[in-house]
Amino acid sequence: MKLEKACFIKSIMFMFILLIFLPGIHGIKQEATSQSGTIEKIDRDFKFITVNGAKILLSGNTKIMDEQGNILKTDILKIKLSVVIEGARSPEGFLAQKIIITTPKTKP
Repeated sequence: MKLEKACFIKSIMFMFILLIFLPGIHGIKQEATSQSGTIEKIDRDFKFITVNGAKILLSGNTKIMDEQGNILKTDILKIKLSVVIEGARSPEGFLAQKIIITTPKTKP
């Protein structure tokens, strides 16, 4: 009887702890968004770029690709390059998940 009661109390405590800490583990929900423009500034260490006056954070998980989907290296990023950036707002700023290098549309 005592063993059953102890197991019951431990399982209740475990569920209570999960309910308290599980939302914190997932963190703040990040809303995915995209923006386009031209690169105005590039950090020397490729930690961020500036596009349309907004600081875009880069991470090791940021994928850089062309319009065909080919993966490119970080050093391909240059000032005045047209890009579309997909990412999420975070407490630190806008975190880029994917940067697509585009060719500017020419007017006929």
